[in-house]
Amino acid sequence: MKLLTNLLMILILSAFISSCGTNDPQDDANNLGGDPKIPLGQVGNTGYTVVEINGDYTRLEGIEITKNDNGVATIHVSTDISKISSLANVADVVSTIYPAFIDDNGKIDADLQYKITSEGIQDFNNIDHKAHTLVKYDANVGDSYSLKLSNGETITRKVVAKSDKDDFQWGMLYIKTITVEQNAIAPGVKKYIFRANHKFGLVFVEAIMEDGTSAGMYIYPSNY
Repeated sequence: MKLLTNLLMILILSAFISSCGTNDPQDDANNLGGDPKIPLGQVGNTGYTVVEINGDYTRLEGIEITKNDNGVATIHVSTDISKISSLANVADVVSTIYPAFIDDNGKIDADLQYKITSEGIQDFNNIDHKAHTLVKYDANVGDSYSLKLSNGETITRKVVAKSDKDDFQWGMLYIKTITVEQNAIAPGVKKYIFRANHKFGLVFVEAIMEDGTSAGMYIYPSNY
């Protein structure tokens, strides 16, 4: 249950932090330029995810971009997990911790914000709604993007790999990816791993638990 609960926090919050945060506006790592008028971030773009837990795969529908303000896209997530056996009872747990994200029928119903441009991706899903860079497509191994939390903790995302060939399986395709690791402050979670592609955006998220187990989520947009 701990593993599933944290995975749902990934699905819902996507910023992977639950404390207030602030970042220095002079910090170039959390400044993101590029063209905001790319297909990936435009209103009407829909998508789905495939969650992998212990070798079992579950497809979840219900992702749509409903607004785009100069590259800052509002992504509405609306999906019913209560009837999916591999995610049974998770909605009850999440509704207790984050009641605003679960409606009266047990469906996830949340709005997330990302800045999506030709240069990379940021999220604003921490409580203070501050920009935190997820990936820059021109990144080099060793680059990092940090967000200082009001409780003194620091969340750091670090580029640990950048492939120069199509070596990551994504659906029926093999694609190049940039791999970003993030430290975790949530109990029971060791770290998070993100994979992103310059054309398809964020394509995979994985939670590595302290007990050695893991859960992954593939992300498939309709337009890119």
